[in-house]
Formats: sequence, C-alpha cells, structure tokens
Amino acid sequence: MNTGFHFEEGTALIIVEGQDIFIILALMAAAIALEIFLGVKKDGRLGLVLPGLMLLRSVVKLIVWMIQVSAYSSVSAMGGELCMAVLVENVPTLLLLAVYGLCRLCKRWKTVQQLKKSRIQDL
Repeated sequence: MNTGFHFEEGTALIIVEGQDIFIILALMAAAIALEIFLGVKKDGRLGLVLPGLMLLRSVVKLIVWMIQVSAYSSVSAMGGELCMAVLVENVPTLLLLAVYGLCRLCKRWKTVQQLKKSRIQDL
C-alpha cells in the first residue's frame, strides 16, 4: 500500500492509489457507525474514545514523520509540509467529533422534548 504522505523531494506530498480508496471509505464508514453507536450510549464519554485514538495516532505519526524528515533534511525546512500533513491527518478526528456532537445534541433534544411532553401531561 503506497497510499499516504511522502516527504521526499520531487514527489507529491499525498499519494492515494485507486484500490485503496474503497478500503479507506469502508473504514471511515465503520468508524462513523461505531461513533454513532457510542455517542448515543448513556455514558456519553464513550463517544470520545475514537476521536481520542485518532488524535493519538496523528501525534504518533507526526513524531515518526519528524524523525523521517530529519534523516534527509531539516525539520524546519519541511515545516509547512508537516503542518499540512498533520491537518489532513486530523480531518477524520474532526469528522468523528462532529458526529459525536450531533449525537449528543440529538439525545439532549429528545430529553428536552420528553420533559416538555411530561409537563404538558401533568397539567
């Protein structure tokens, strides 16, 4: 699998091969489904597990990239490309956080609607 970030001079920063797109989309769809499942649970903190893991993965990849880049050039010279790579790596994290927020908002809205309904029935 050659898909990913490449910090060699003269090559594109991001390379995505055609056969890997379906795998990436399937994994992201499974992650979103799991995030929805965890986000609507009673303990809402479970929904923060996947975004936290994705953020941790991004930080570990940043450290590895900095080591790789320092092997053949200075990290400061590749700073812009490293920042771009970290931003692109955190897109799934932001997507999972948005899904989590929507799930929690929907759950809160349902609770408010049930409370209004019970107040009306009490009258």
